[in-house]
Amino acid sequence: MNRITTNQISESLSTRTLLLDDNGRIIDNFLVLNSTTEDLLLVSDSSEISDLYEQITKYIILENITIEDISNSYKRISLVGNGSYKFLSKILKSNPLKSKNVFLDDFNFFVFIDKSKPIEWIDIIIQSKDLSKLEKIILKNISEISDLDFKKFRFHHLVTVLDEIIGINPLELSLINLISFTKGCYIGQEVIARMDTYSKVTRKLVRLQSDFPFQQKRITTINNKNAGHLISYLSEESQNNKFLALALIKNKEVVNSIFCGGKPVYISD
Repeated sequence: MNRITTNQISESLSTRTLLLDDNGRIIDNFLVLNSTTEDLLLVSDSSEISDLYEQITKYIILENITIEDISNSYKRISLVGNGSYKFLSKILKSNPLKSKNVFLDDFNFFVFIDKSKPIEWIDIIIQSKDLSKLEKIILKNISEISDLDFKKFRFHHLVTVLDEIIGINPLELSLINLISFTKGCYIGQEVIARMDTYSKVTRKLVRLQSDFPFQQKRITTINNKNAGHLISYLSEESQNNKFLALALIKNKEVVNSIFCGGKPVYISD
């Protein structure tokens, strides 16, 4: 696995890592969980179940690795926001600040503390047959949020999902903490190393706000030249009556006036 992923995969620690193409662009962002056996559990962020399976199979031709798609056997729950660590500690009656396999009552699950996120973020990977048991415990204490509210939450914290960033260089998304610059070779390493060494990253991830709905992806300068593009947006107004979006904007245009569909948009802190 270390030959193809950006982060160091160890036998004792679970981690989040990237799979890149030859041009250093994102194919997948996924978890590698160490189970109690010699097996690794790979959990893709992709909405398409088969994507990671197909990509890993494609790149391990020379490796002594067997891949099995067990997507239907597991589910993921995410606990996010301030207080998540404290809440999980209360449930487990132990400190959850280390990713591990834990036991609760008559079932077990993987806890992954995602330090790559700018906020408290816990991914729980559990067997499908035990999902309802854990949900019952969690929903007694905290409420589930809608997809729309979760998207607003992500935008506020500049958190992307895989479907928004496929084909983008991870350095443009500030995902440098998912890349090891000391491990051996991996797919796309030469491109990443060159961009990092020579400061070739020309765009950055920003949160935009507008008084009007975002109607196209292209972001322009005052002279109608390309300044960047949207990677995701909200079709509804936020609480401050603004429309929000995530975008990749050229570094040189971050301090200048920018527009979407001829209407001014602003970078939100």
